[in-house]
Amino acid sequence: MTNPLVVETAADVTPEWLTAALVAAGHDVEVASVETAPVGTGQMADSARITITYASDSTGAPATLVGKFPSDDPTSRSAGGRGGYGNEVGFYKHLATKVAGRSPACYLAELGAEDEFTLLLEDMAPAVQGDQIAGCTVAQAEAALVNLAGFHGPHWNDDSLFDVPSLASREDSRSGSSLLAEFMAAFTPEFVTRYAEHLSPEDVDLCTAFAARVVEWETHDTGSFGLVHGDYRLDNLLFGTTSTCPPATTVDWQTLRVGPPLRDVGYFIGTSLDQAERQANEEALVRVYYDALCGHGVEEYSFEQCWHDYRLGSLQGPLITILGSIGVKQTDRGDAMFMAMIKRSGQQARDLEALSLF
Repeated sequence: MTNPLVVETAADVTPEWLTAALVAAGHDVEVASVETAPVGTGQMADSARITITYASDSTGAPATLVGKFPSDDPTSRSAGGRGGYGNEVGFYKHLATKVAGRSPACYLAELGAEDEFTLLLEDMAPAVQGDQIAGCTVAQAEAALVNLAGFHGPHWNDDSLFDVPSLASREDSRSGSSLLAEFMAAFTPEFVTRYAEHLSPEDVDLCTAFAARVVEWETHDTGSFGLVHGDYRLDNLLFGTTSTCPPATTVDWQTLRVGPPLRDVGYFIGTSLDQAERQANEEALVRVYYDALCGHGVEEYSFEQCWHDYRLGSLQGPLITILGSIGVKQTDRGDAMFMAMIKRSGQQARDLEALSLF
């Protein structure tokens, strides 16, 4: 059966449809008109800011929203698919209110019959999106890591995560490693060929060696598990620009899974800071995350173990760079972004000797 609350593009957001969506969210309003404009730089989905005019009193109802819809590019839409889009809808339906990290408030989260989905989210303006190519300041990195600890801490080693409908079961999580190996075996040679003129010999060697051992990495037991955003990087973060904005807000939950939480930390630090700045601040940044994590009740987890898991987690950078670059529509900005990511995270993984840890 078709879900009437699911639309596939911003052009489908009519006053009548938005009225029904807001009424379903508990707002007794009538929408008179809407205006939409593209927003964000998402690779697997399309987003638009929706400016709303109401027919009468709308006290408590939002003046603007951000709508998120399937990508209009077939390659990117296939990459998002029901799994990725289902992950994001599931996060807002089942988990967003059960964590301490800041994500946009959700007014609508619905899946269609196949690969359709619709989200209506709080507009976080005047917060600004991070820039994956430019990188970020140390202060922004600290804010992002504190927010990340708020997603990890409340469900640290929480077996109930495997019962969340939108997340993979424990058995499915274990069996996914062979599929990951297949993707890496197929995508890594294509990645190396496509970007040959931009990759250093050291990055080629790292990617090739990691692809051959990805199952070992994926199944390596760190002793800790929890929610893993999976793509926790600057383009998926909004930074506050005023005292009324949250310091950091996290979006784009399509790669959400249960796994080793420090992969998010390794990936974020490794893809956000250039080599010299990372090396100068790396341990202090991991300590910021660790202290925030302990503040959410995580016990019997030493900083030494956290640092070890961080080193292992640094390989999330090459993993997502390879899978993401080949799995979505190729664009000029995307190419520049992926090259910045592999340059930074590849050097990080070598500095930390991550391949020696499993």
